[in-house]
Amino acid sequence: MDHLYLDGSSFSGADMPKHNKDILDRLLAGISIRGTLVHPTTLFVFATSILIGSAIFLWERHQESIVNLEEFSLTQEKIVITPQPHWSKPNLKEMVLDQSNGEQASILDTELVPRTVAIMKQVGFVEQINSIEKSKSGLNIDVIYRQPVAFVEHSAVTMKNKWPADQLGKTILLPVDRNGILMPESIGDNLDLPWITVLFPSQFEATWDQWPDDRIHDAAAISSAFDRPLSELGIQRITTNQFDPSESNLNPKPFELYSGSGTRIVWGNAPGKEVDSEVNASQKIRAIEAVVAQYGRLNEIDLGRIDVRSGKAISTGVSKTAGKVSEPRLELK
Repeated sequence: MDHLYLDGSSFSGADMPKHNKDILDRLLAGISIRGTLVHPTTLFVFATSILIGSAIFLWERHQESIVNLEEFSLTQEKIVITPQPHWSKPNLKEMVLDQSNGEQASILDTELVPRTVAIMKQVGFVEQINSIEKSKSGLNIDVIYRQPVAFVEHSAVTMKNKWPADQLGKTILLPVDRNGILMPESIGDNLDLPWITVLFPSQFEATWDQWPDDRIHDAAAISSAFDRPLSELGIQRITTNQFDPSESNLNPKPFELYSGSGTRIVWGNAPGKEVDSEVNASQKIRAIEAVVAQYGRLNEIDLGRIDVRSGKAISTGVSKTAGKVSEPRLELK
């Protein structure tokens, strides 16, 4: 097919590939290896790479003569870290200093911060790393430590007929943090924390692992929602008769706060898991605080069963709960 130029002459479609090829040839002809090598951008990148490489090489070979390395030695005095809980071991400052495989730790070490982060992540009682900063003055480590908020009860009450007959009077209390992480039993000495009492708690894996039981996670979250110790309110246990978590939606059983005197607070669901008709944790706590302000500590008076799920303390009578006779239940006295 022929085409017309504006001046009236014509050309055929066969001429088009040749025309395009001529343009490509002219573009390629303008590019040469010599031109690329001597281009200002190429020279700049090349010179910068040589400069950086030379600086690194010279620093590694002659850093001792460039600076006084003793001035940049990392010592315990130069490590500022969030104060450890009195029960925690090992000493985190010593762990940071031991990371250099026997060599003197140095603030100039470019891997100091990432290695320290890796060390902190391996420490069971470190819950969260806020920041790790390096400066001429040393190393600043800001972390949040796990704190026990409750004990998981193992006794004849929770294990019923599976508890050894010769150990009926014995109770084992295992501390957990607000996330349901199992903590060493020894740190619970002399701590006045509420007991988490559930039927047949799932077997835990190991210390510093999360307890594989949602009831324990939820109860720990309830305990940590309070700003002051539950013992000051007269609350001794956090309980639920929920036995099979898979049926929780079909046959829900609320968490209750047990005082030991007969007073039971019907709490409901764990923080963040409230149903539509249920207020949040802070509103429930305000209702409980109001009851304590009016009547005193809950373990010093029998107020029966009080429901705070609506945000108001509503008396529902005695502290007995209805249920099927064949259904496993906690028996608290």
